[in-house]
Amino acid sequence: MMHITTIFIWFILYSILGWIYETIFCSVKTLKWDNRGMLIGPYCPIYGIGAVLDVLVCSGLPNYGAVFLTCMLGSAVLEYTTSYTTEKLFHAVWWDYSDLPLNIKGRICLPCSLGFGAAGLIVLYGIHPYMARVTDSLSLSWQEPAALLLMAVFSADCALTADSLIALNVKLETTMKAIDSQISERYDALIENTRQNLSEGLETLKEKISLEEFRERRMMEELKHTLSTMNWNQTRALRSSVSFRHARYRELGSRMKHALSFRRKETERQDLK
Repeated sequence: MMHITTIFIWFILYSILGWIYETIFCSVKTLKWDNRGMLIGPYCPIYGIGAVLDVLVCSGLPNYGAVFLTCMLGSAVLEYTTSYTTEKLFHAVWWDYSDLPLNIKGRICLPCSLGFGAAGLIVLYGIHPYMARVTDSLSLSWQEPAALLLMAVFSADCALTADSLIALNVKLETTMKAIDSQISERYDALIENTRQNLSEGLETLKEKISLEEFRERRMMEELKHTLSTMNWNQTRALRSSVSFRHARYRELGSRMKHALSFRRKETERQDLK
């Protein structure tokens, strides 16, 4: 019977391999460095969970076809469940398949599920025999302290990431409320001032009472203020997400990510000088 310590070490190692794959694939795709994953460390837990389940569940299956189908369906369930849970907790999206065919709410899609089915075969028959040799070469007296150390680091990472994401959501909510409140107050004040000065031209009045103009100005001011109050963990959490499902956060989150990207480019230009 497989020891829980060995299984946990597999989970961490496969999570690291998943992070390496995701980061290389997305960096090549976008032609820029893309540090994937919602956690601070270099691992994507969903890959670790998927690979370990592949090994534990599929090792006893009779043929390649059964392994492929099990991994394809299992990956779809795992991806959908993970996506739904993290979005409910943090309102953020770490992958979105909306632009791919046969997708369900952007959480899963047939092409990717087929790819994960093939990946299950690669892991079980190509990678895991070597992974097992690595862990088999270590006695439990060495595996246990290694697993405890890895668990401590991983748990601390999860706690810090969750705290950063919760704080980020609070900042987004506070920023949106500030924008709405100040737009309402200033817009009402402008309307009142306009009524008291009806001698102005119609076009001038239209320009002054433009709600979108007020909203844009206030959003940019509040965005700059919010970014200035964010720590490194919150900034990294924002960069790692693809977007936000929450309608109120989506636009502001997108603008904040754009501002972070612009700020990084400006810093790089200054460093080159």
